[in-house]
Amino acid sequence: MRRAAPAPEPRAGMLVCVCDPQLDAPANDNGPRAVSTFGLALGFAFAVLAQTVASAALPLAGAQLAPRPELVTWPFAALLLGAALASFPASFLRDAFGRRTGFALGASLGIAGGALLVAALIQRQFAWACLGALWLGMAQGFSFFYRHEAAAASGRPAAATAGVLAGGLLAAVAGPTLAGFAESLAAPFFLVGAAALAALAHTCSLGVAVMLADDPNSTFRPKVTAPLSAIVWPTVVAGIAWFGMNAVMSGAPLALVGCGIGGAAVFGFIALHVAAMYAPAVPLALAGDRLPPLAIALTGVVLVAIGVPLQRLGTPESITAALICVGAGWSVATVGATAWIYQSGQPSRLALALHDGGLFALAICGALTGYLLA
Repeated sequence: MRRAAPAPEPRAGMLVCVCDPQLDAPANDNGPRAVSTFGLALGFAFAVLAQTVASAALPLAGAQLAPRPELVTWPFAALLLGAALASFPASFLRDAFGRRTGFALGASLGIAGGALLVAALIQRQFAWACLGALWLGMAQGFSFFYRHEAAAASGRPAAATAGVLAGGLLAAVAGPTLAGFAESLAAPFFLVGAAALAALAHTCSLGVAVMLADDPNSTFRPKVTAPLSAIVWPTVVAGIAWFGMNAVMSGAPLALVGCGIGGAAVFGFIALHVAAMYAPAVPLALAGDRLPPLAIALTGVVLVAIGVPLQRLGTPESITAALICVGAGWSVATVGATAWIYQSGQPSRLALALHDGGLFALAICGALTGYLLA
């Protein structure tokens, strides 16, 4: 048997693989430095502004355009379906092309969705409204990965997640004023100004997204991933909160109109709900990592459970209280669940996609049952 030839000595021009198989290949625009939480919060804030406006407009657009009563909540459900469908590409594009490309793609879908919703309202096309809502939802699905970007880059995932979600508070406060101004510009076309504002908000989010990352570089990062099973219970617990919140949210605008609240005033109620969604993130950004993630998540579920029966009372006061409870519960449960999945280490991209996809799937189920609470 012939002895194997010894490995050749290195020489000029020789190609040698120096890749460590335990390390990931570099993403092409993630940059040498971690992106700041402020940049992530700003991009998320513009996305929340679009979400605030769309969440108020889509149930009313469904009531205006739906050919049958049972289809009224379909545009809002399409928003959530788009978010669920975006979970997998939003997760995997981050590593394949980098954070800048992924977030910019999501914002671009939001711009197209808002523009299509404008056309649907002017032309009174229900199918177009559902498609525009789907694209707006896909943009929302991409924007929710801002919190994963912050949690992955921080040693304090609960605080980092809450810090990004807190950026949505300013958008919620400004939402009603901006929506009212946009509606006055678009009069007499009802909801057209709100849809255009959603497209404009995603345009601003696109501007932030393209500034997130530095130029490509060739750094490697260790591959340390948590087991896929680590997402199961966080997804179940947070999913309950997402289901209840969207069941109340999708039926609330119609319930308020049924109580005699004007269509334009509904934006104020929804903005109050969105403010409640992100207000708890402010204290959690300061103290979230001092509390067990499971306790945070379960607290959010309890708040949602309190809010759901309040919606059934059918008065403006009870509906407002329900919107506040489920909004706050959603925020608390989301922060707790996100920190929970990072306890066992860095989750894989598949785990993050399955986690967010599961949350949005349960949110869709809640939205489809929302007409029962209207």
